[in-house]
Amino acid sequence: MAVEFLLSAESLESRPAIETMLQLVDKEAELYRKGVEAARGTRTSRGGAGPVVFYGLGGSGIVGHIASTIFQQDSKTPLITYTTSSLPTWIGPDTIVFLLSYSGETVEVLRAAQKVLHARVSAVAVCSGGSLERLARDNGVPVVCVTKGLAPRMAVPEMVGAVASLLNDMDIVSGAEEKLLVSAKSLEKVRESLSAHADLPENSAKRAALFLLDHLPHAIVESTLFPVALRLKNQLNENAKRPCIVIDVPEAMHNTLEALPNTRRDRYIIYRWDGEEELIRLQLEFLKRLLARRVFEARFSGDIVETVLSAIMWSDYVSIYLAALQNIDPLPVSKISAIRRELARLKT
Repeated sequence: MAVEFLLSAESLESRPAIETMLQLVDKEAELYRKGVEAARGTRTSRGGAGPVVFYGLGGSGIVGHIASTIFQQDSKTPLITYTTSSLPTWIGPDTIVFLLSYSGETVEVLRAAQKVLHARVSAVAVCSGGSLERLARDNGVPVVCVTKGLAPRMAVPEMVGAVASLLNDMDIVSGAEEKLLVSAKSLEKVRESLSAHADLPENSAKRAALFLLDHLPHAIVESTLFPVALRLKNQLNENAKRPCIVIDVPEAMHNTLEALPNTRRDRYIIYRWDGEEELIRLQLEFLKRLLARRVFEARFSGDIVETVLSAIMWSDYVSIYLAALQNIDPLPVSKISAIRRELARLKT
């Protein structure tokens, strides 16, 4: 059997776990909208005009990276993301903290919530329930509850939608809702070109998965689009059970460059978009020449919001198609579940 058959709609839809995950990617536009709707009307308060801190880890933590990237230029205050073991010590009355945990059971986020309450810092929680929802409601912290029962990594669009609505309603980012919803609408065309029923060779996500099969993936991206490469890495890790290395330009041109290419197994995805500055363009073109046939270029059009949403959807498809090529079930994350059980002993 030709390996390409594993990416046919017939094959993909015959495997329930693969089909389930692909259906969630197909619905990403809808999930962004659901998140916006879930957060509308949430009563929030700000202590002052200080920075916004997004705090979370894993699939929830990347929500902060995405929001910071797509809204920073329009924000009236700095948007800062922390995915560390604890909140920074400098948070105070002027700060507002977004506590992000899809499950509501992330140990680090629960500890951060306790710190926020003790310091009397303004906060809002985004979760699907769990201990975080109970703790927040018991202490008068606003909560946005998103759809239950998803794999946390697949809830990212809905959580981003909720954050956009909150930033909009709090007058931190004027027009955040509209910008996100307009860009989410454009995902319908992206879906048509990348879904299971879009065949090779036109389907670039399927081509990228074939390109990465049996190789070590690297994601090359300019720093502006860092969350996109991080999303590919995370999705390849969890869905396809594959490692992935992120190469951030221009920083990598001052160190990592000297070690490229590293092995014969290396393959590189380079993300490109309409907003590249000339300095970045020259460096990415240099990398293309250096890495030659090891490179797969993924190009996206539109402004920063549309580019990030489109590139995330593309990356999600790539990860699931690679799982399909390897005959891997993308849903279980047994090692992550094991460490969570260990950390659950530390809950406060």
